[in-house]
Amino acid sequence: MRSSGRVSYPDGGNNGFECWTITSGRNGSNMVEELNAERSFSSLEEVTRLLSAAEGKTFRELDETGRGEAAGNKGSLGNIIEESVLHYPINSDKEADIQVGDIRYELKVTPLKHSGRGKIKKTVAKERLVLDIINYLELPDEDFETSQFWGKSKNIIVTYYYDDRTDKAHQSRLDCKILRSVILHYDEEDLATIREDWKRIQKKVASGHADQLSESDTNYLAACTKGANASSMRDAPAPEGSGVHAIRAKQRAFSYKSSYMTAIAERALNSRIEDYRLPMPVEQTLPEYITQCMNPYLDMPVHEIAWRLAVKQDKSKQFKSKLVLKMLGTERKSVTDIEQFRKANITKLKTIVFYPDGLPKEHMSFRAITPEEWQEIADSDARWEDSFLYRFFEENKFFLVAFDSPVPHAKHVGENDVLKNGFLWNMPEKDVDLYVKPVWEKLHNLMVERKSVHYSRGTNLLPGPSFNEVFHLRPKARDGKDVIQLPNGEYVTKQCFWLDRRYIARIIHEKRGE
Repeated sequence: MRSSGRVSYPDGGNNGFECWTITSGRNGSNMVEELNAERSFSSLEEVTRLLSAAEGKTFRELDETGRGEAAGNKGSLGNIIEESVLHYPINSDKEADIQVGDIRYELKVTPLKHSGRGKIKKTVAKERLVLDIINYLELPDEDFETSQFWGKSKNIIVTYYYDDRTDKAHQSRLDCKILRSVILHYDEEDLATIREDWKRIQKKVASGHADQLSESDTNYLAACTKGANASSMRDAPAPEGSGVHAIRAKQRAFSYKSSYMTAIAERALNSRIEDYRLPMPVEQTLPEYITQCMNPYLDMPVHEIAWRLAVKQDKSKQFKSKLVLKMLGTERKSVTDIEQFRKANITKLKTIVFYPDGLPKEHMSFRAITPEEWQEIADSDARWEDSFLYRFFEENKFFLVAFDSPVPHAKHVGENDVLKNGFLWNMPEKDVDLYVKPVWEKLHNLMVERKSVHYSRGTNLLPGPSFNEVFHLRPKARDGKDVIQLPNGEYVTKQCFWLDRRYIARIIHEKRGE
């Protein structure tokens, strides 16, 4: 477990402005060209006093220009901090926002929310932290340390506010209160991961595949879509030998994932007392660590692995997951209990048994669609790029572990299954567009037109397993009593989304063939 210290500034007060003392490797002694005087500050203490005075106040109370009411958008909150708290004019240049001595700082305003039910609720990041638009044509020639991204991201001041609004149509974001401002310093492990993520994005762009980028490609730093609509596109390098100079790709920005920002907020606000980390060397990536830990057990039956790891066997559905986590050196019950997995938004560990016919017995299930998500689908103004289904597969990554059964399912004995491989996986962008998007469009059209889905008539119009043989909806409940009311008024059994077992087999077999 790591701990973070705090710096007390010379003003002597408990001003609420916190700084983590874990080093980031930045060199603050390099002189840089000064910004204009209005955006320059003599010391961090000066910035501290201004930001600390804003704590506990709403954006409406702070707004001296009326810009918040006039703009009516999320970006106006940052403008209020700039104009009405730090008292400098807003700008749209590529430079970091302010200069303190010889160091430039980027200012970011980002929301938190309370998550969970009952009295025990935890603080989580409400969204990703968008950093800088990616210039696809310049990125291939950049080095991380001197890149435009790192120039704006190595020194960031984050201002947090809580946004727990339940009725956004009638509750203004301007009435949210400032919680605290912190300086974001990167610990050594995080910085190593961020650097590798940046290089992965750079490599994909340089190879001519900017159009295949996905947030789930990486761990902490992501390439998120950024634009007014789906037509926001930019030129990017074309694949070698394609005969063209450039391709068109969705406009994207470097961003820190909401899962990573939650971990950052927990640390900054001291809302998490203990945080378990896998014993990975700083220079090792999570996929490398997984491979290293699992390789000694490949082609070994479950009962032997359990014996070697001194794990008592049982017949529960969770036993194989327990065994996999033990291979990684932990007895935690879930990947979300492990810091490296949680920061990277690796939300599920899925163990899959393949039978002699080359297929798993069942499709792979995910969670049920919530009432709020059904209402989102039924919104006539809803866009695919903003949908929960797009975000789910764009942002989430999964830990897949495959076992082979030596006998057909009818004779299956779990302890004889043989471990074949385990790896992190995210659905490729092209598959999201090809298979998930049509399901959302089908549902969207049905709900907007308030058409009956004929659920109880044997002619169910919801997209099932035969819809595209990859992605579909169907119940996961044990019986038909667990129902939900659709926006069209019909009651149906709660619907989960699933990936077809043949698609899962293809993923696993392709990975084995690498």
